[in-house]
Amino acid sequence: MGKLIVLFIAGFIGLSLRYIILGEFEIDQLLSLLLFPAGSMLVFFIMKWQYYKDRDFQPNQSKNKMVTRLGDRVSTTTKQMYRDKVHIGSYHRFYNKWWQRIVADIFDDPGRWYLNLIFTLHNGDRVVFKGENDNKIIGNIAWVIYKNDKKVGTISTDYSVKNAIKFLESLHLQYGNNTYHFRSYSLRSKTEIYYDNYVIATGERAEGAVYELTIDPALKHDWEMLFMVYILFNYNFSQ
Repeated sequence: MGKLIVLFIAGFIGLSLRYIILGEFEIDQLLSLLLFPAGSMLVFFIMKWQYYKDRDFQPNQSKNKMVTRLGDRVSTTTKQMYRDKVHIGSYHRFYNKWWQRIVADIFDDPGRWYLNLIFTLHNGDRVVFKGENDNKIIGNIAWVIYKNDKKVGTISTDYSVKNAIKFLESLHLQYGNNTYHFRSYSLRSKTEIYYDNYVIATGERAEGAVYELTIDPALKHDWEMLFMVYILFNYNFSQ
């Protein structure tokens, strides 16, 4: 929607300057230009529909899966988190400055622009992923994790040339004394989480905008934290 509005403003300025400087005005060009705000209204209603779908999402029966719906990556609308069919918390995106949302909306891959997330869990914990490059006009490459206002870890993406050649999307989580590696090939929707070079969980887009992380409860890991980072992974790489 933001792109269409920007194009409309740029086109309107161009038409105005042409009329002022050259004295020329073409009604056909104005009518064509008006298609941009009309299109933005259509996009707006589609986005609102996605907001409500994310907010009111409830999963079907599942086992050993953590599930969320991520149809919209720009707004600050609250989204839900489930383990099997049990609601474990909610989360939403936030911006530190009003213009950052406009930038995220205009550019491709909105999850890479000024991405910050807040998670509120049923056990009372509040987890914040705060981007380290929030004051620069650049996509996030690292985040600090705060749990109940205490720093507990870091997240960083790996945009190396080696990974780009392989079409590999890569993210590292340092949490406590543990290091995890999230990786996915951009041509697929499957994400693997590695710990000590072993795959301990896999995530994929189940259908539409529904994302599932399949876990093994017998393994001793903080699955809620891994699921939250998996959500950030999908924001950032637009899986």
